[in-house]
Amino acid sequence: MLSNWLLYIFATIIAILFFKPYVDEELLALTGYHRVAIFHRIYSLRNKLLPFLHPGSITMDPDSKALDELISLYHPKLDLSENLTKNDIEEFRYHSKRILTALFPAKSSSCLIQHHILQYNTNQIHMYYIQHEKINDWKYSNQSIILYFHGGGFVFGDIDTYSCFECHLSKSLNMLILHVDFRLIPEYSLEETIEDVINIYKILLDADSNIHRRLIGMGDSSGGMLWIYLLQWIISNNKPIPQGVILHSPWPNLEYFDNVRFSTDNYLSFRLVYNLRQLIIGKDADWFEMTDEQLSKISPKGNSYKGFPPLYITAGTNEISIDEIRDMTKKMKLSGVEITLDEGEGLMHTYALFHMWSPQSRCVQEKIHQWIRKQLLIGMQSKSNVNRLTTNP
Repeated sequence: MLSNWLLYIFATIIAILFFKPYVDEELLALTGYHRVAIFHRIYSLRNKLLPFLHPGSITMDPDSKALDELISLYHPKLDLSENLTKNDIEEFRYHSKRILTALFPAKSSSCLIQHHILQYNTNQIHMYYIQHEKINDWKYSNQSIILYFHGGGFVFGDIDTYSCFECHLSKSLNMLILHVDFRLIPEYSLEETIEDVINIYKILLDADSNIHRRLIGMGDSSGGMLWIYLLQWIISNNKPIPQGVILHSPWPNLEYFDNVRFSTDNYLSFRLVYNLRQLIIGKDADWFEMTDEQLSKISPKGNSYKGFPPLYITAGTNEISIDEIRDMTKKMKLSGVEITLDEGEGLMHTYALFHMWSPQSRCVQEKIHQWIRKQLLIGMQSKSNVNRLTTNP
């Protein structure tokens, strides 16, 4: 066993020594994802030739192992300290964007992006329409829609970070993607972030009362928590629910951090999630002194899932929240929710977004595509039945 570890360390050192000089500190620059591919191939090839050297899950394929290693090299930059300054926040956002944009595919020239500022009462919300080749107006067509809430712990994430992934999504699904650039902390409160996503849903329903029949929700990480909160709001306010929602490694709520287990996830660490939560509630606030009323404004209820639409949830077995996601899934099933939990063996947080690097991610994306087509077909049939009933005297 010791000799295997020594071989692993030796092989990794050789790879870094030979290739690091040619891939400078800008390895994960916004336009440098092809450089990441070089390192990924190096590690993947080593894992194929010497599979026993990787200490990770034995069921992981060589490419997925290489992705895990690649992220681990840059994990220290995805962190937050307890006493944050404005510069610390900006540095965190900068490194987070570099990593994600390097792991997402390049944006094709045929992908179109339109920026719109939508108004609800006195509030303005920035939204982007993303579609392959031609953008159809969702208000006046039967265009199927993905309403996407991005992750980033409510601290980072924007159209520049996610547009490449969403362009790929639009092309592969042949759907219009609506990207919401909601307000972020600490410049704004989480209550204001939640207000943005609720107002967006109101705007969509005001434009087309049947839009839910052609609408699929999607969110990753903290964006998944926003969808859980929004679904609870939709049901409690008797609004029509979407045809289905896809959640990639969702935060079940803000309380789940107290029950996370030890893991080797190189993407989302204990220290990061705890410091993110402290940033969310305010550095002078005490989490354990928060009242139920205060929590209800910023975090979903942990046992209120009745009436949810069909859900497709992905999660890596290596991420710190896997046990809480499994527990949430069980509670949802007991509430009568039609739900699929697709676990990536040995993989990290939001693994399903990284199809360029992991066969497991490509596989789950194809299953999601089929699931979306099924849900939209059900929505179209229900709409046809409603139309027949309203026109038949």
